[in-house]
Amino acid sequence: MFTSFDIKNISTDSDTIERFSDYLYYRNLYDGDFNSAFSSTVMKIRRRYPLDNTTAQSLININLFWALTDFFKGFITNQGINVNVDEPFQEIWEKIADDNNFISVIKEVYIDNSRFGNGIFKVGLLEDEVKIFSICPDCWIPVFCRGNLNEIEGHILIYPLYLSQNGKDVEYKKVEKHHRGFVENEVWSYQSGSFGRKLDDVELEMLGINAIDDFSEIWDDFLVFPTKNSTESDVYFGQSDYKNCKSIVEEIMLTISQNSKIINRHANPKLAGSEQNLEHDPVTNERRFPDSDFLKVGSDGVKPEYITADLQADAIDKHVNTLLQFFYILTKTPPQAYGIDLSGTMSGESLRKIFIAALAKVDDIKQVSFNSTIKNVVKCAMAFNLTPVSNVQVAWGEPIPADYSEQVEVENSRVTAGTQSKLTTIMTLDKVSKEDAMVELARIEAEKAGKIPADEDNEENSAESEALEVENDENIDNLDENAENIKN
Repeated sequence: MFTSFDIKNISTDSDTIERFSDYLYYRNLYDGDFNSAFSSTVMKIRRRYPLDNTTAQSLININLFWALTDFFKGFITNQGINVNVDEPFQEIWEKIADDNNFISVIKEVYIDNSRFGNGIFKVGLLEDEVKIFSICPDCWIPVFCRGNLNEIEGHILIYPLYLSQNGKDVEYKKVEKHHRGFVENEVWSYQSGSFGRKLDDVELEMLGINAIDDFSEIWDDFLVFPTKNSTESDVYFGQSDYKNCKSIVEEIMLTISQNSKIINRHANPKLAGSEQNLEHDPVTNERRFPDSDFLKVGSDGVKPEYITADLQADAIDKHVNTLLQFFYILTKTPPQAYGIDLSGTMSGESLRKIFIAALAKVDDIKQVSFNSTIKNVVKCAMAFNLTPVSNVQVAWGEPIPADYSEQVEVENSRVTAGTQSKLTTIMTLDKVSKEDAMVELARIEAEKAGKIPADEDNEENSAESEALEVENDENIDNLDENAENIKN
């Protein structure tokens, strides 16, 4: 736990060192670099199955980690997100969101949130323009106040910086120390994993870096906004989606790789039989079987036969399916999340039942941190734009859109049962106003009575429609008057 802004303490803070090491491991899993992520396993396989003795890979890369993160990223964000602020400033926020491609930033933060357990938004000013972007948490160190997980004193961001010296790039570290209302900017020399000398204010000015950014008059809080996956009360950092399923995925890859090696080894089966089955080569005076491995078995007269492997395909298939079931349980995803076992007649209600665990996880992610974090990001961005807002509402799109055919069936059944009017049904299904629904309802009734041919569209119909609109206006007035009388 980091409790001071002294960055030289990083080398002695075991929690930070372990977290950054885990981030590197999870990055390798997401990128599919399994030779690094599962290095000990790969070495054991290669010792048993040297690559020069088999055409199969030592470990088949099945990147279920990337697939898991990509599924939930799309599940959360692909239906869009609406952010509403105080009415006078709505257009201003929408322009800021468009300029920063805000939905793309949310997707980037979620990818980090899934693979690392934490994602970070950051707000800043660049040439008087508000900027909202994502920060990878592998450069982020929260500073806790008196070791209290519930009280943050600030944030430290550390970026690599390369400066040219004597025609050679020398590594430095740019350090941002985020306090409430201001940021301290520092640049340190960095060599062999250790911080050296801090550059003075004159050197910072030569690099075009302000020593202190003070924005307390327009925003008196941090510019760093972390998100996190679900976590326990005694842990500040979120948990990676990969932590609970990495051993299952490794076993799946090992099982499939092992059987791949067996299949490759027996792709050209050996022939066994007696020496009498071999052909005589008059040049070498040897007996051999052309273009095949031959094992001499038994005495003369033994019938030749191929040696093949009994792969027990059913047992292998059952074992792999069992492992996949554990993967689905631990990740809260069904097979349909990856395009498996999809049915063309599957209804929206069926999908909701299948995806119930995934939907619960999505709601959890939003409630734990994304909703509140996005609200604070928007308030900070608007404050930096000198158009502060007090009210921000976040509305996410439905992960599984409503099934229109099911909605029509429900609405029609209510009309038939007498629990809902046709007018309300038209307003609900067509998403139109009461006046427009009255016009449509009157036209439907007229067509049923034979007054207006359903397939006729000419000036006479237009005139009748205008008349119907006038009549509907009168009907609306009558309905309103009747409703008032009933109320009284």
